[in-house]
Amino acid sequence: MSEKAKLSISLEEELGARLRAVAAQRQEQISTVVTHALVDYFTNEERRLDGLAAMAEYQHEYGAFTTEERRAASERVDELMGWTATSERQSA
Repeated sequence: MSEKAKLSISLEEELGARLRAVAAQRQEQISTVVTHALVDYFTNEERRLDGLAAMAEYQHEYGAFTTEERRAASERVDELMGWTATSERQSA
């Protein structure tokens, strides 16, 4: 079993209630739900930062993205995420 770090955090009441509800529904400890959420968050954040670094490297080598390239990329993200309008993306 790995070492554990004991932390004390404060959450907004609604977020705490949602956390407790998810833990109860899954029949898991709150710390287990938080651990899974943090692993997912850090994995996604690493992927996002890698993507930003790749875009910066590409632009350094080939020049800044054009307006058309940015529009096409935005449309592709909307398609992949199932969003139908830019306003949906901003609220997601």
